[in-house]
Amino acid sequence: MEIRLAKIDDLSQLLYILNEVTLNLQQKGIHQWEYPWDNNKIINQLKNNFLYVLIVEEEIIGTFCIYDIENINEFSFDDKSKYLSQIAILPKFQGKNIGSAITKFACFLAKGLDKTLYLDCWAGNEKLKQFYSRNGLEYIGDFPEEDYFVSIFKYS
Repeated sequence: MEIRLAKIDDLSQLLYILNEVTLNLQQKGIHQWEYPWDNNKIINQLKNNFLYVLIVEEEIIGTFCIYDIENINEFSFDDKSKYLSQIAILPKFQGKNIGSAITKFACFLAKGLDKTLYLDCWAGNEKLKQFYSRNGLEYIGDFPEEDYFVSIFKYS
């Protein structure tokens, strides 16, 4: 598996992955993301070098973002913080420890930059919350976001 920064040429595959994963989550009752994804949001992430891709056998099978963060809603971070978000792996590749590889990559990157890594998920996603805990992330708490709660985790 290879992880690299995403390129503008990856846009159509990124949108495909994000839309497929969103629909898959919604079928499971997890409404973390809106469908369909906004092209402009993804283009902005590409231009700012926030977006990464996962490649297996020359195929992009997943994506995630890592960027600087100051706060999520009422929860504030220090200026030495990174935020891991938007982890999306095509359903046929899920359950193969790819999420663990992403988490390890992001933790290693943050540690190398002397920053704390934060991430969150929909508070109702118990499976993902357990996954984050198993991968060495510390549960901080649940915080309101519009009409639902997010669970925030950190690695430092």
